[in-house]
Amino acid sequence: MKGYGTKFLRSTDDVTYTQIANLLDVEVGESSRGSIENTTLDQADQFKTFEPGMIDAGELSLSLIWDIADAGQVLLKADLENDTLMYYRVEYPDGTTVDYHGFVTGMSAPVAMEDKITQTVKFKVSGKPTVT
Repeated sequence: MKGYGTKFLRSTDDVTYTQIANLLDVEVGESSRGSIENTTLDQADQFKTFEPGMIDAGELSLSLIWDIADAGQVLLKADLENDTLMYYRVEYPDGTTVDYHGFVTGMSAPVAMEDKITQTVKFKVSGKPTVT
């Protein structure tokens, strides 16, 4: 499947979503599982033992063509300054959606001499993403 047609959306209530314009790239971060050490002093050998810990859903990163007038990009800036978890959705061209609950952790707008001004937005995912 090609990425062309992928959309990124934002919501405060998980019902009404606003599309974020000028999307160039979406990077879905790596989920990882922690580990819990349960080595004891009286085990028979000197090998540490572990059990699976909790799963961290990771981070998301967007690359956008910067547009100060885009309502969606204005909302993302407000999300960075807000202490509230929001709902974010990646909608793929085949109709698959992945819903995330999280918050904006960073924004940057690099400027190149002979290229478009882009903006990178980073998100921390809270909880388990939902795929539909």
